Formats: sequence, structure tokens, C-alpha cells
Amino acid sequence: MDPQTLSTEWLSQFMPGTSPSGTPIMSVLGKRTYRFDNGKTAWVDEEEQIPFLEADEFMGGGNAATDALRLESDLVAYKPMTDVIFVGKACVPGGGQMPQLDFGIEVGAARKIGRAIGNRKVFVTGTGIAFSQPEPFSEMLLDYRRAYGGKDEKSDPGVMYTYPKNQVGKGFIVKNTTAALQDLALPNFEDPTKLITPQNLVLGKFENWKQYPDPMGLGCMNKNSYPRYTLAGLPPEHWADAEADRQRALQKNPEVGTKPSQQPQQVPPMMNLEFFNGASPGMKFPYLIGNEPIRMANLDPKLGRFTFNLPGERPKCWLDVGNGPTEMEMVLHTVVIYKPTNQLSLVWRGCAGYGGLADMAKFTKLEHGIKA
Repeated sequence: MDPQTLSTEWLSQFMPGTSPSGTPIMSVLGKRTYRFDNGKTAWVDEEEQIPFLEADEFMGGGNAATDALRLESDLVAYKPMTDVIFVGKACVPGGGQMPQLDFGIEVGAARKIGRAIGNRKVFVTGTGIAFSQPEPFSEMLLDYRRAYGGKDEKSDPGVMYTYPKNQVGKGFIVKNTTAALQDLALPNFEDPTKLITPQNLVLGKFENWKQYPDPMGLGCMNKNSYPRYTLAGLPPEHWADAEADRQRALQKNPEVGTKPSQQPQQVPPMMNLEFFNGASPGMKFPYLIGNEPIRMANLDPKLGRFTFNLPGERPKCWLDVGNGPTEMEMVLHTVVIYKPTNQLSLVWRGCAGYGGLADMAKFTKLEHGIKA
């Protein structure tokens, strides 16, 4: 029987993987969906349990190359931190309109503040560049396509510059030329403490990109964004192949005159499992307890301030490979806040070490579940 059909409340899933040290682990994931309302503690959703997300979901047309990541697969054996993901809009309370609006979210004592700005463009004047006045708006979908970043193919004809921190955003420009700047669309979401201005808009040279802002948002960061992709490394099961490739490359190197920078690295980089934490900067936390207050500002269409508490349930899981069920403590992997429907999904993980594929071949059963 599909484990997701065993309970209308807790869904469970088995996932093999590796620990931060590279040793094999067996993880049991538990997922539960809740409802929430202002001023209340979240409660179990009796009408819908959102199933495990088995593949990444993208905004827009769902193109991984051009669209922002909406949600990531839940099927991750180990996250070293808790991701908090917000799915929703920046909203002017009561349906009014404003040219700009600050919004934010607090998780426990941690806070992240952003600024939503209406659509703007760059125009070139006789004395330099200027920004058009932002267009008033009542709500705006939080989407990294609206954050700072994107691609610049106008600064140097035939050259495509891409902002490593956010390849799907807008406003990124390298050269100060009329062709590149005229009518350039500017970002809608920014960090209020690091605003893009006519004076700092142009990088001057691509190498300056690290000095520019992290994209502003409350959702998932694409896996190919900086610095996330730097954590990917190689999982342990690929180390042997990488070492063999390194040895072959060494044999091809000249014995005299080889600079250290030209020599293959001696140790294949190990994957940092924080790669699997896809939340935006400021939204990854040391494992949450699961009862924290969540406070939101200008993220609800009616209320400027909206507060609720995580449900406070801390489940345990069990796993039976033929020697009887073993109970495991769980930690909180992922919190997804679906503001349009006032739903909340939590994914927890418990894990235990084992001897790898040779041990798994000896299992006489593989059963698992969640205990509230």
C-alpha cells in the first residue's frame, strides 16, 4: 500500500541518503497539513492533506531555465536546518493602492523585511540616467522574477552576462550605454537597506557582481543560484569516479612547469548538505521546535498585521527492517506557508545510520510510520 494512503493526517515516506559526514542513513519523512487564522494556533486540516511533493515546481510556465522556483521536492533525506517558505503576495491592506510598500515576516525572534515597488523603468537623460515613478499596485506576487537579477545581453553585443545570485530576475546591467539602459525594467522587490539607485545601478564591470544585493523574496532559491550551487560538491558515492578522473588527468599533465592552479584537486569536494536547504536568505533556521509564532506584515489582503503560531506537535517516527520497529526522534525540515488558502504544511525527518546497500539487501521488511 502507498504509505501516503495510510493516514488522513500524517503522511510518511522512506528516504535513503547520507549524513553530513557522508555515512549512509535511512530517513523517515512525515508530512502534515494545517489551517491557520489570525491570532490562533494552527490546527489540523480535516479537509485536505497536501501530498509529498516529489519534484520541484516552478513559477510561470514551469521552465527551470527561465522561471523562479516555487517549491522544492519534499523527498530529501537530510536537511541540516529548517526551511521556512512563504507562498503568497505583498498586499496593501484593505485593497488600496500604493507605489511602494514594506512587508515582512518574523519567525520566532528572527525578522526579514522587504520592499515592494511598483513597475518602473530606466530612462536616459542628457545628464545621466533616472528611474520612472513606480506605478501604484494593490498586491504583487512574491516571485524571484521580480527581484533584482536576470540577464544582460545588451551591454556587449554577442555577450550574455547573468547575475549569479538570481538568474531569473530583472534590473541587472553591466555597462553604462544608452542601448543597454533605455527602458530597462527595474526590480519590484528589494532590500530596503540596499536599494538600487541611478547612482549604483550599473556594475561597470561584471566582476563587481558580488557587491550587489541578494535577491529579495520569501520563497525558494533556484538550485543554480549563488552561493547555493557552491555547496553541491560531490556526494560520497561519486568520490571514487572523481578520484579516478583526477589520476588520469595527472598522467596527462606535463611533469615540468605545471603550476599548482593547473593541477587537479587532490580531494573531490564533499557535498555540503545545506545545499538541500532552499529557503531564501534569512529564512533558514537552526531546527525549529514547531511551536514558534509567525508574524506577518502586509502579506494579507485585509490585515496589515497577521499572527499565528505553529501547531506545537512534535511527532516521532518508527522504522522496521525486520527486527521490530525502532522509534526515532524527528526534526523539522520544512515549513511552507500557503497564504492564499491559509494552509500550512510541515515536513519532519527522523533518521538512523546503517551499513549501506549490503545491509539493505538483508532487510526482511521495510515498514515505517509516524506517531503523533
